[in-house]
Amino acid sequence: MACEPQMDPGGAAGPLPTASPGWSALPVGSPPSWGQELRNGQVLTVLRIDNACAPISFDLGAAEEQLQAWGIRVPADQYRSLAESALLEPQVRRYIIYNSRPMRLAFAVVFYVVVWANIYSTSQMFALGNHWVGVLLVTLAAVTLTVTLMLIFERHQRKANTNTDLRLTAANGALLRHRVLLGVTDTVEGCQSVIQLWFVYFDLENCKQFLSEHVREMKTSQESSLRSRLSQLCVVMETGVSPMPHAEGPEELLEEAPLLPSSAQPTERPLMQTELHQLVPEAEPEEMAQQLLAVFGGYYIRLLVTSQLPQAVGTRHTDSPRVPCPCQLIEAHILGTGCCPFLAR
Repeated sequence: MACEPQMDPGGAAGPLPTASPGWSALPVGSPPSWGQELRNGQVLTVLRIDNACAPISFDLGAAEEQLQAWGIRVPADQYRSLAESALLEPQVRRYIIYNSRPMRLAFAVVFYVVVWANIYSTSQMFALGNHWVGVLLVTLAAVTLTVTLMLIFERHQRKANTNTDLRLTAANGALLRHRVLLGVTDTVEGCQSVIQLWFVYFDLENCKQFLSEHVREMKTSQESSLRSRLSQLCVVMETGVSPMPHAEGPEELLEEAPLLPSSAQPTERPLMQTELHQLVPEAEPEEMAQQLLAVFGGYYIRLLVTSQLPQAVGTRHTDSPRVPCPCQLIEAHILGTGCCPFLAR
């Protein structure tokens, strides 16, 4: 089983499988030697690693060389630890495997069998006339419930995932000034789960300016609505707490001292406390706009490369007339009425 990222001999990421959704629809640019300018939404390179291997790491050196070929100089040290700590922790990798499409399909099959068996056994308590008619009705009911479950799964996939998309906030915040955004997707090749890290070109200066004006306008005319929507953009974080030792006198120390040496006690688990961390805190409109782009940049890239972005009548800062830019997505579905449904807990 190969654990190294699959790369071309020239240093670029290997091509994705032809079944990858949205790959052919993306504005993939020509080689740098042809002299074409980069366009917003253009894929620069993709790093792929086998999620089943341990330990694993992204070959960010190859990505740095590929970005330099496009004229973008981004030292990998600026985002290496941010990207790898966000995506390669064991619990995150397990979540990606369990949340992958094959696992959802396997769960749907098990769900169908269990539902069919339960409905059929229940139907035997009633007289349904013809046996085959009863079996057909049971099958239709089980298929309907299974399709409903699959639709719920697909709808959930269109939400911003706090376990993957939003974990790239720090890395994207460091790459915004270099006009690069990161996004993560997963796929299956053979029997192997593969994590894909996408590097996409996007000049977000115009998006930042628009969002700054939009936030400033909301602060003036819709301040309560803005605070309500931002208060929902939060994640639960666990932090360690060191217990405060209480002062003891010399008499207490002597009384509590054991007469015989005791065996080594197992190390106690550290105390943890949970707290809500607001993703976009109250600040100046320019700072809030930049934070919104950093927080939801990974979410936007995942929807872009999988062709799941909501259809737009017109676009502001992309070449495709039906592909919304990040500020349109944030304005309509994060700061707009669709705030809650687009954030998956």
